[in-house]
Amino acid sequence: MARPTKQGLDYFPLDVGFLQNVKVRRIMRACGIQSIPVLISLLANTYRDEGYFLRWDNDMPFLIADELGVSEGAVTAVVDKATQVGFFNANMYEKYGVLTSDGIQKRFFEATARRTSVRYDARFLLINVSDHKNVVNVYKNSINDDDNPQSKVKESKVKESSSSGDDGLKDAVNAYRKNIYPMPGEMDLEKLKSMVDDFGSDIVIKAIDRAVARNKRSLAYIRGILNHWQADGYDEEGTKAKEKDPLAEQYKKIPF
Repeated sequence: MARPTKQGLDYFPLDVGFLQNVKVRRIMRACGIQSIPVLISLLANTYRDEGYFLRWDNDMPFLIADELGVSEGAVTAVVDKATQVGFFNANMYEKYGVLTSDGIQKRFFEATARRTSVRYDARFLLINVSDHKNVVNVYKNSINDDDNPQSKVKESKVKESSSSGDDGLKDAVNAYRKNIYPMPGEMDLEKLKSMVDDFGSDIVIKAIDRAVARNKRSLAYIRGILNHWQADGYDEEGTKAKEKDPLAEQYKKIPF
């Protein structure tokens, strides 16, 4: 199997006037000096992974907090203030749960101008990339969600799973898109497929519903529910959040 083409950057420019930027100064005034390493970590994660946006899911505050030795609450406060002052685009954050900005996107697409091809999702773009001849909208040929035409999954992946006999993957993916995140990435899609292969689509969808009821919207938690059911059996109770979550400790130990 061919190695996937690298999407993110190995390094990114940091303006010498970063600390004098009025948006940064407002964030620092509201959230303290620790907001600076948080902002730099957010930018590093953005440029390293997708390159032009960062998926802000339930795991990211923990990952950044653990990396920097600060609290998850401090990380979340910085993100909230950063979107409020326009450091990150508020509409993209509220609508899609992603962190991005015009400047981030301009720098990324300029930095990758010499690559053969660069992936992008048109829904997340804040700039015009028509001048970049190497950009490819990887979701333009995707199937649409009946309730949300903008939420997409690669059609080729769905067809591939159907041809292999996994007809339930599409239902599990749709449940994930509606309840967890509107656009599963390659890794998320592979994990969902693995869950469906191991447990069946109906049980995976029930696990997604259970995770949503407990406000634990991540694949790691969904997998933890499935493992719990496999060991102890499925229980109808739990569609409502419990005062004490029996999976809380197990979730902390899940490595993915």
